Amino acid sequence: MDSKDNTTVKAAEKLRGLSLRKLNYAMSAVTFVISILLLAATVITSVKYGEVEDNTRRYVEWQKEAQKLLAASDYLTEQVRCFAVTGDRDFMNNYFTEANETRRRDNALRIMEENLKGTAAYAHLERAMTSSLELMEREYYSMRLVAEANGDDISDYPEEVRKVELSARNLALSPEDQHDLAVEVVFDDEYRSYKNTINRETQKCVNYLADTGDTLMEDSFRILGSLLVIQQALIIGMIAIILVVIALTSTQVIRPLVRAIPNIENEKPLPMDGAYEYKYLARTYNKMYNDNKRQKNLLNYEATHDPLTGVFNRNGFAKICDTVDFDCTAILLLDIDGFKSINDTLGHDVGDVALVEVVGQLRKSFRSGDVICRYGGDEFAIIMHGVTNDAAGMEIIREKIGHINNCLLDIDEENENLDLPAVSVSAGVAFGYGNADVDDLLKRADIALYEIKKSGKGGVSFAIGNG
Repeated sequence: MDSKDNTTVKAAEKLRGLSLRKLNYAMSAVTFVISILLLAATVITSVKYGEVEDNTRRYVEWQKEAQKLLAASDYLTEQVRCFAVTGDRDFMNNYFTEANETRRRDNALRIMEENLKGTAAYAHLERAMTSSLELMEREYYSMRLVAEANGDDISDYPEEVRKVELSARNLALSPEDQHDLAVEVVFDDEYRSYKNTINRETQKCVNYLADTGDTLMEDSFRILGSLLVIQQALIIGMIAIILVVIALTSTQVIRPLVRAIPNIENEKPLPMDGAYEYKYLARTYNKMYNDNKRQKNLLNYEATHDPLTGVFNRNGFAKICDTVDFDCTAILLLDIDGFKSINDTLGHDVGDVALVEVVGQLRKSFRSGDVICRYGGDEFAIIMHGVTNDAAGMEIIREKIGHINNCLLDIDEENENLDLPAVSVSAGVAFGYGNADVDDLLKRADIALYEIKKSGKGGVSFAIGNG
């Protein structure tokens, strides 16, 4: 695997992380499922609650209807007994109004039949009704005895009483005995037995309805309880999802973005952390940042360097001068002797070769801390550090220029294929001083260069004084 493949693999590994898109799909799916389940549980709970409410209402109504049958029976007993004791026909009229018009017993039985037929509750109520109807036959007999004892015209009595046939024995009784017998019929043990049967069966019906209602309520409440637990679990799940989304958003998106802002403001690369999508954006930004930085560096280099020789150009020289302390520093202006004639006779290509060769020798001869600059066509400016404005400093510069010229002569003699004429350089030197003006130093060095060019080539001339 080559280095390019390794770089691609490493970049892919760095981009591994939580995918917000996949997380969004997963959380949306889970949230949708939980929402549906929560909605279903809520609907079922509402339905079950309605069923509980309806069942409770119905069972309460049915218990009331059973109680109505018992109340109607007790009312009839009360009225027939009052009539038997007093002979007041208003009580009899009340009796038959209840039995034939109000009909609480019959209505109760009809309602119970519609809703509970075939159940134990209805069977108890039916037996109570049967006993009540049998009891009414005794009550009719008592009322017939009262009518006979009072000597009333029974044609005014209800049909139920008129149809009663008294036994010959009872007809033979005296009015007082007939009256006493009428009272006894509705107060004796047999009558009470019927009443007890009615009360007992009615109460069994009520108890059955109560027990059934309680059982149904317990089942319904158990189901409601389970549904509430499910709802609570779903709500907790929904809250957990929200918290997870908040936590992941904070750690995978917001925090990396917050950390990225200072880097963007300070023009620095972005950290590669957080969610996959953020890492992708960060990698893209960093690539653009690095490309831009390289482009700026290239532009800065091209703006401050000579494209032919690779040394600083005039702009680069000016920027460097802004940072130079000119104490113990010299500025040298050099040009190539006879360079114009080289260009004119041999062409600019040969002139370019001469420039490159001269720069090569300058780089070999001067120290790495010294600054070499192509100041003009064949003119070079050099900032030479660590030289003093005295005889020793001047001697160092003379020796260096002499060495350069000797090396240039050797190149011409050893490399006939270069097709270069003999070249040499001449230099004018100005020594720096505290708070020196660069333009003044360059002007003085240029004057010194002019002086040496007048007297001959391949030499060095020094500017006099410090400004």
